[in-house]
Amino acid sequence: MVDRLLEMFRLQEELNRKINENWREIRSKEDFARATWIECAELVDSLPWKWWKKQQADMENVQIEVVDIWHFVMSYILMDYSVEEALESKPVKMFIMGVNEDFRNIDIEGEKINHYLGETDRYRKIIYLAERVAESFLRQDENEGAFFFGLLVKNTISMDRLYLLYVGKNILNHIRQEKGYGSGNYRKNINGMEDNQYLFQLVSQVSGRKELEEKIRQLFEEIHK
Repeated sequence: MVDRLLEMFRLQEELNRKINENWREIRSKEDFARATWIECAELVDSLPWKWWKKQQADMENVQIEVVDIWHFVMSYILMDYSVEEALESKPVKMFIMGVNEDFRNIDIEGEKINHYLGETDRYRKIIYLAERVAESFLRQDENEGAFFFGLLVKNTISMDRLYLLYVGKNILNHIRQEKGYGSGNYRKNINGMEDNQYLFQLVSQVSGRKELEEKIRQLFEEIHK
C-alpha cells in the first residue's frame, strides 16, 4: 500500500503544479475543504437518501466520487508536507488506520465510532462516513477527516481499484487541462456520457497502469481531435 500511496501523492503534486506551479501560495486549506465537502455531497446524492422519491443506488458513481474526494484530501495534506513527508504524516497514518478499521489509540469521539459500528444499512453507513469526512475537513481536522475517509474507502472500494481509478482520473485530468478545461473549451460530455463514465468502463477492462494510460489517451485523443 505504501508504494501506491507514494505514487498517488507524487501524481497529485504533479497535477497541482500543472494547474498552477505555485499552487501552495495560491490555494488554501479552505479551498480543498470546500471541494471535499462538495464531492461528498455528490457522493451522497448517488445513494437513495431522498425519502420523497424512489431512487436507485449508483455505486459506480460513488466510487468515482470517492476518487474525486481523494484528490482534494491529498491536496489538503500536501499543503503542509512534501510528497515524501506526507507518507509519514499523521493524516496518512490515520487514513491507513481507517482503511484497516483499526480503532486503537485514536483521538475520535466514541459516539462517532459507535454510530459507525452500529449502523447496519450499507447506504446509510456510507452516507454517514461521507458526512463525517466533510464535517472534519470543514473544521480543519485533517486527522479525523483522513480516518473517516479511510473508513469510506473500506466500505466502497478496494485499494487496488482506488489506485487504478485514481491513476486513470489523474491521466484524464491532465488531458482535460491540455484540451482546454481551464478555458472552458473542453467537452466533458461525449455522445451523451460523461468522460468519468468512459473512464470507469476502461478501468474495468485493464490489468495495470500502463495499459490503462494507453487506452485512456487513445480514446480521448480520438474524441478531441
